[in-house]
Amino acid sequence: MIRSNPHTHSDYVDGKSPARETVERALKLGFESLGFSEHAYQPGIDSFCGLSFENREKYLNEIRGLQREYAGKIRIWVGLEIDRVSPETGEGLDYFIGASHYFTDEDGRYAAIDGDPDALESYVSTRFGGDWNRAIKRYFDDYAAAIERQKPTLIAHFDLIRKNNTKRHWFDEDALLEPGKAAMRRMIACCDLMEINTGGMVRSGQLSPYPTLDLLKYWRSLGGKVTVSSDCHNSLLLDGAFGEAEKLMRLAGYGEYTVLGTGESLLETRRLV
Repeated sequence: MIRSNPHTHSDYVDGKSPARETVERALKLGFESLGFSEHAYQPGIDSFCGLSFENREKYLNEIRGLQREYAGKIRIWVGLEIDRVSPETGEGLDYFIGASHYFTDEDGRYAAIDGDPDALESYVSTRFGGDWNRAIKRYFDDYAAAIERQKPTLIAHFDLIRKNNTKRHWFDEDALLEPGKAAMRRMIACCDLMEINTGGMVRSGQLSPYPTLDLLKYWRSLGGKVTVSSDCHNSLLLDGAFGEAEKLMRLAGYGEYTVLGTGESLLETRRLV
């Protein structure tokens, strides 16, 4: 039923598929809109995981070209996924996604939340004395501060910190609830749209989308809106596990969701049927 995806990557950074290939896949799936959201420049921290200055211009030019070429067939939107560590401002974009992928220290040390689990475990051991409750609180506090500063169009994979926990079992997922809810209360004043992200299901064996059902219910209680994305890095997975996202929306009590628009308006509402 869902025929749009606002969180789509290409082979400019860590995606597997060229942008045109993903557009053609979207047409085959009957999509009405598609948003490209390549990883923004992030100097000094996994710089290979973000666009270089030169590639930013190439990326924007290509997606704008596809936007014009496919007008009347599918509405394409030009965006970026901007991590909290990035200096990217979003200039020249139709929209952007706010994200948090890293723990960082003032001395330059960092660890990827969704990267090498051994490196993450070592960082938490060193920085937080192995106390995952402290680490979780820091993750959500940092993320909320970034959303307050960035004021993005939508919030990405809210509880990404549970990705590696699925296999490592560092903490009980109930530990996410209170710090996660506190972050949501801060975030919603600056951005009321959060994605239900199925990327972890189709790429790393997660059993459910981000965020958890309990957190999604709380987001709804605050008046928060939702959209659905596969955090696509491979065109063949453009609509990956969208059915699971629909189920999660229903369980959380949602009767409608948000998609990228088909005309001049960036966002439109669709009813769950």
